Amino acid sequence: MMRCRNCGHDNHRNTGNCDNCGFRLEPQADSMKDQRAALQKPLYDGKSSNGKAPELTTPKNGRAGFIGLMVFILGTAGALLIVSSFDRAEYEPEVEIAHDLVEEEIPVDSLPIMLGTDIVYVFNAEGTSASPRTNVDLSLIPEGTGVSFLGNGSMSIQPVVNYMLQKISSNDFRMLAPDSLFAWTDSTETDYMAISILPLLDDSADVQPVELKILFTDQWFRCIIEEFNKDIVEPSEGYGFDERVFRRGMDQAVRTISRRNTDERPVYVTLLFPSESTFGDAMEIAESVFVRIDSLGYEGFNIKWVNVTN
Repeated sequence: MMRCRNCGHDNHRNTGNCDNCGFRLEPQADSMKDQRAALQKPLYDGKSSNGKAPELTTPKNGRAGFIGLMVFILGTAGALLIVSSFDRAEYEPEVEIAHDLVEEEIPVDSLPIMLGTDIVYVFNAEGTSASPRTNVDLSLIPEGTGVSFLGNGSMSIQPVVNYMLQKISSNDFRMLAPDSLFAWTDSTETDYMAISILPLLDDSADVQPVELKILFTDQWFRCIIEEFNKDIVEPSEGYGFDERVFRRGMDQAVRTISRRNTDERPVYVTLLFPSESTFGDAMEIAESVFVRIDSLGYEGFNIKWVNVTN
């Protein structure tokens, strides 16, 4: 019985090849001296195998590097001499600029930038007409461009509202978006009041908003919801915004709207002012109202004037 000394497999015999690795088993039974005998003999005869030693030569020192360095130095010196002795000619080609490529520098109007609007119509002293101020090309106005109006607070509200509503309802404004209404609060025209304005109601719209009208007079505060035939009247102690009176009337208006099935229709607020009101008075009231209706989720404003009779 013999185990293979190469892989350790027990072959149950001492002759033939190993069943596992294939090495012959007979030489593995020889003594270690016989197995290592071949290692005692050199493969080659040292005397006969060694030939003549190669001749070692030392490379000679060349002058190619020195010559190359000298050529570089002489070339550099010659180039510097030529450059310093002669003036180089400068060629400036004539450039033809096509007329359609010339872009005129358009001055930037700071007023629309300050107000944060695309186009702002600035009213004259009487409020009967307004001039556009913008940084937008008025011949190529994109759809959805914001349009605002600006005037002095001392003007009568009548011409301001008339001009604004006329502009918004005109064909020129069909593709534009009403943005804000601004009023100067000082003579230096640096501080202003601002309220957002709504587009005019379009009868062809798929969803019609609920319109809430709010009227301020010297003696009365009224909330009118014509769709629900509701007219809420509260006595007022003077023309202007009265927090207590406003809250009392608006609470009734909010309850009236919330009890109706409006299918989540938006609520548009229209402010009505007496015809003798100034633009500044109306804007002060509108600013106070805006904070409260915005917290209700209502949208505003449309602004109109009315003839109030006792």
